[in-house]
Amino acid sequence: MYFSHLFVPLQHYYLGKIYLTPPLQWEGSAMRHETVIKDMQETTNYIMDAVKEFDYSTLDAINFPGPDVYSTFWFAYSDKMTWIPFIVIILCCLLYRTNWRNALLLVAAIALLFFLSDFCVASFKPLFGRLRPSHDEGIMNILHYVNNYHGGLYGFPSNHASNGFAAATFLTLLYRRPGITVCAFLWAIGSCYSRMYLGVHFPTDILVGATLGVCIAFVVYLLYKKAYQRMSMSHAMPPFNTVYQGREPWPVVITFVLTLLCLIGFVV
Repeated sequence: MYFSHLFVPLQHYYLGKIYLTPPLQWEGSAMRHETVIKDMQETTNYIMDAVKEFDYSTLDAINFPGPDVYSTFWFAYSDKMTWIPFIVIILCCLLYRTNWRNALLLVAAIALLFFLSDFCVASFKPLFGRLRPSHDEGIMNILHYVNNYHGGLYGFPSNHASNGFAAATFLTLLYRRPGITVCAFLWAIGSCYSRMYLGVHFPTDILVGATLGVCIAFVVYLLYKKAYQRMSMSHAMPPFNTVYQGREPWPVVITFVLTLLCLIGFVV
């Protein structure tokens, strides 16, 4: 016989080492638990539907069938091979008049930067399994493609966005010069736009990839700075803040502008 109503109401009843909960409370807890799970599922579905609607509508506006010259320009801009001269000039500027210890340390930091970016993106793409818009049945048939380019199967997050913003952020932290910052981020933003114009990435692929790249750049920069400071304690090396921040940005700026002009001349 159940006499719990005769005593002061308790949440749990102690019996030896076992806590017992009244059956009615069990049912109430189960119902509350199911309600919470249902609310969470509804909220998640609402957010995902809103993100999907945002991606579809934004990509549809960006991926318009532009003139052939415009499409060819962004197709060439998206190709990593196009920017090899720009990257080489940046490396030369970074390594110019730098002692061999710092040169090795810098090369290792840059290698770590792109390794982490590529590794994270390569790990996340199959984990999330989000199709590129060019393979998404909900939008693939209304998109405009250039040279029949569709990209790989998965696109979340964007590798171009992650690498581009990682490099731009790292260069900005090193140089602290407006010219470098403007060129680096214009290059990264242009690369991201080209991926959406080509119809191979959703806007949220770009946003998450860019955020990932910025975070990786900050981590690698702090590791590089810490390693440089520890190395300078045992070797005659200039203070870290004076190594790059006093250098002129013009070689990088001029190379960036010339690359753009060459692209324009190529497509025209």
